[in-house]
Amino acid sequence: MMKFVGILALAALAISNVWAMDYSGYKVLRTQALNKTAAGLLRNLQAENSHYDFWKDANTGMNAEIMVSPGHLSSLQNYLKGQAIQYSLKVEDVQELIAKTSQREPLASKRGPSSPKYNLDWNDYYDYDIIVEFMEELANDYEFVNVVSIGKSYEGQDMKVIQITKAGDGAPNVWIEAGIHAREWIAPAVATYVIRELIENYDDHPEYLDSLNFHFLPCANPDGYQFSRNEQRLWRKTRSDTGSSLGCKGVDPNRNFDYAFGESGVSNDKCSDIYPGPEAFSEIETRNIRDYTSSLSPTPVIAKALHSAAELWLYPYGYALDTYPENVDEIRALGEECVEALNAVNGMNFVNQHSAGLYPAAGDANDWYTGVLKARFTYTVELRDQGYGFLLPPEQIIDSSVEIWAAYEVLFSKAIEVSK
Repeated sequence: MMKFVGILALAALAISNVWAMDYSGYKVLRTQALNKTAAGLLRNLQAENSHYDFWKDANTGMNAEIMVSPGHLSSLQNYLKGQAIQYSLKVEDVQELIAKTSQREPLASKRGPSSPKYNLDWNDYYDYDIIVEFMEELANDYEFVNVVSIGKSYEGQDMKVIQITKAGDGAPNVWIEAGIHAREWIAPAVATYVIRELIENYDDHPEYLDSLNFHFLPCANPDGYQFSRNEQRLWRKTRSDTGSSLGCKGVDPNRNFDYAFGESGVSNDKCSDIYPGPEAFSEIETRNIRDYTSSLSPTPVIAKALHSAAELWLYPYGYALDTYPENVDEIRALGEECVEALNAVNGMNFVNQHSAGLYPAAGDANDWYTGVLKARFTYTVELRDQGYGFLLPPEQIIDSSVEIWAAYEVLFSKAIEVSK
């Protein structure tokens, strides 16, 4: 019995020491629903003070969520009190939540005699190389599947796209990217689930692959993603050298696209999580996405980005309030149908919402897909929160994936309909 207890203790210690960055004592505060004045104050605080990590950005009528270290907790509490912004405690200890929501079991302990060729499953989160292995094994097994590198990341990793082109040349294209923010692990997990569903369960819905060509980038920020796996669980940005005098690395890649670049929702502080970079497309990762999607012919009928964690289905534009694409009516209507299908699966309460209504943020991928690439239906989906923020337990991967798949069936069916 003592030996067993010792093994459990060692396992717990191994999980707690996976990351070099220790978030012990870090807390997440959740504000009341904000009025316009309070939302503006907190947006300024976010832009000016990189000590505060906004898990949910400040916007009128919504709650902001702010992670803060023990050393800066009292300053934040005093600021909120001074501005008469009420708040509650969402996460008591971030490191404890990380340990609670991280399995990190050795792969060998999960493999059985009937397992597929790939190591990936949807019971846990996996390193980038395991995601790539999954795609390459599918390409080996299906003649209509191909995996290509769309270029190298800053640290030299191949950014791999899986192409599913059973429909043949000239068929409508669908583009889906995930994981552009490193810490949002649920996004690549859901993307790979959708890939598997399309390919391995083809007989259940042949019309999708027979009518549409799919291009998935499951991990749009591989350097940042792997850094969050090994070093700093809540890392968000790329890993590029910014020239910061404080040694701060990286750019928010979802503020780095060339559409209304730098106009809203950004910070000039190179240590900030919303630092957009010195210029649009300063990051090799965003340039690779730009170049690949621009090469697709025909232009994608759907372009989508998977994020977490706000339980929202967002439609453009995101850079300014009351700013919409010309076809916003059909985009909004289709979003409503997708959200209705999603919520029907598990009783969730996702909302279809104008992206800038969440928080105005310029230079994001979805605005570029809309305004420059000219994709017809463009959305950003903020996946499940369920009280965990970016630390969604792996036990919720499948439920999250199944509900998104239901929404995607509506989305793909519409793409087929409008392309006839």
